[in-house]
Amino acid sequence: MQHKEIGNRLAMLLKLMRLKNYEFAKKFNISNASWARYKSGDRLPDPQFLLDLCQAKVNLNWVMTGEGSMQITKDFDGWIKEKLDERIKVIDAKTGLVQTETIDYTRTAILPISGFIAAGPREDITDMRNFGETIEVPRSLIPGGDSKYLAFKVDGRSMEPNIMHDDIIIVKQTIDWEYADGKVCVLRSSDGATLKKVELDPVNKRIILQPFNIDFNVQIIDEFQSLETFLIGVLSLQLRIFEVD
Repeated sequence: MQHKEIGNRLAMLLKLMRLKNYEFAKKFNISNASWARYKSGDRLPDPQFLLDLCQAKVNLNWVMTGEGSMQITKDFDGWIKEKLDERIKVIDAKTGLVQTETIDYTRTAILPISGFIAAGPREDITDMRNFGETIEVPRSLIPGGDSKYLAFKVDGRSMEPNIMHDDIIIVKQTIDWEYADGKVCVLRSSDGATLKKVELDPVNKRIILQPFNIDFNVQIIDEFQSLETFLIGVLSLQLRIFEVD
C-alpha cells in the first residue's frame, strides 16, 4: 500500500509540473520503464532519482510519507501571513510615509496559482508556487490591483454545484472578519485550510463553515480554535477552464 501511495504522489508531481511521462523521465535521468514502475507503485524510487528530485526542490519527506509540503520552499503559512501583513500598510523607508501604489495601465493581470485549497475537510494547502501555473484575468475584475489577490485551485466537492472541483478561485486578501460574514472565504486554522461559506456566531463565540454540497457536514470552529484561525481572503472571482479537443 505504501508503494502505491508513493506512486500516487509522484503522479501528482508529474501533473503539477505539466510534463508528459517521457519528458519527466528525461528530466530526471530515468528510463521510461523505471518511471512507469515508480508511478504504478511496483517499485520504490532509486536513491539517485530521489537525489535528483531533491535538486529540483521537491520535498522527499512528502514523496515518501505524504507529510509536509510538496516543495522545499518557504513555509506556506508564513508566506501567506506575510502577504496579508503587506496589505495593512506599506511604509516608505526614506520618508516614513505610506506609499502610494503604482498604477498599472495594462488591461489584464497574470496571477500565479498559489496552491490547491481543500473544499472538504480542512487540510494543509498544497503549495504550487514553484510550478509556474498562472491565470490571466481582466484588471477590471480585480479592483485595487493584483497584489491584493491570491489564486487557488479547488480540491474537493463540498462547494458543488456552485464551485466545482478543479475550478480556479481568486480571493481578495483580508484579515478583517467583518468582511467574511456570509461570504465564501479561504481560511486557515490549526488543523488546515478550507474553502467554505463563513457565518460568524458572536453569541456563542464560534465560526460556522457552511458547505454548499448537502453530502458534506457543517464545520464548527469553537472559541478556542478561533484563536489559532486566520482569514486568508474573501472569494472575489471564480473561473472554470474547459479543455477543447
